[in-house]
Amino acid sequence: MVGRRHGGRARHLAALASALVAVALCVGCSGPADTLARLVGSGVTGEKYVSSRQQACLDAVDALVAALEEGDRDGVVGLFSPNARASSEGLDATAAKLVEACSGPVGYVDRDSAARPVERESVDDRMRRVELEFDFLMTCGGRNFWCLVTLVTEDDADGGEVGVSSLAVFSEDFYSAMIYDEPQTEYSQDLGLRLYLDYPLEWETRVVGGDPLRYDATGAVIDVEDAVSFLDEGGRSVRDFEERFGRPCCVSWMGEGHVCYELPSEGGEPRYLSLDASGRDEPVYSASVVGEHDVVERVWSEDGEA
Repeated sequence: MVGRRHGGRARHLAALASALVAVALCVGCSGPADTLARLVGSGVTGEKYVSSRQQACLDAVDALVAALEEGDRDGVVGLFSPNARASSEGLDATAAKLVEACSGPVGYVDRDSAARPVERESVDDRMRRVELEFDFLMTCGGRNFWCLVTLVTEDDADGGEVGVSSLAVFSEDFYSAMIYDEPQTEYSQDLGLRLYLDYPLEWETRVVGGDPLRYDATGAVIDVEDAVSFLDEGGRSVRDFEERFGRPCCVSWMGEGHVCYELPSEGGEPRYLSLDASGRDEPVYSASVVGEHDVVERVWSEDGEA
């Protein structure tokens, strides 16, 4: 075992050395060199690898959070590119409304989602443009807000494009209505800041795994072990679950095969059992314990790899 461990460490160091050589040879190609340097740094420190583009998204999130916590309208406006600021009518007033709506300390911020941008890169006549689109959930003053951001990190043709080009902020009610395809939930990603904070929602919500799901207080609080034992019988569907445990508290916007049951809270935090199936009458293929923001643990799967 000792020899194998030392051999693995030697191979690891050799790989790092090779990567460092590649970085040294890549002087002048800043993008690949930066990526390799970050990868090497991650391998040395053991920290999670974050690319330069991912870091740009995280930096934008941090700047927005700092501005909101300080009640700094100008800080919000300063996130936007010069071109977006110049062409967005009423940006200052809208930023002031956002600061007012998001007053109070910022609690949870979904940095993992922010670090998974959709990347759009184009080159026209050797002029490169890089645009990143990402969304994330944050909690301000005890209220949940979902943000959709478009960020330009590079534009060789027009440096005035660099910065946030659009930011849409959704309240919990509006976002819930939107994911369930309710009417009048269209939104814009035009240049500037757009707020979608009011919606006459006709149901209660609970945030489960980062989504504000439609909530029905069924009173059914189930036990994970009982649920797993039931699934172990094989071929159990969501309908079977309803007959055994009662109606679920949430049916996901993804369809009737994706439902949640309330579990006993843990440390004061709500917990849910999330079931996934292709349809209400199809066999459940996965079951997980889920909190408000993420999956806590997968407790059962059809292939037995939970």
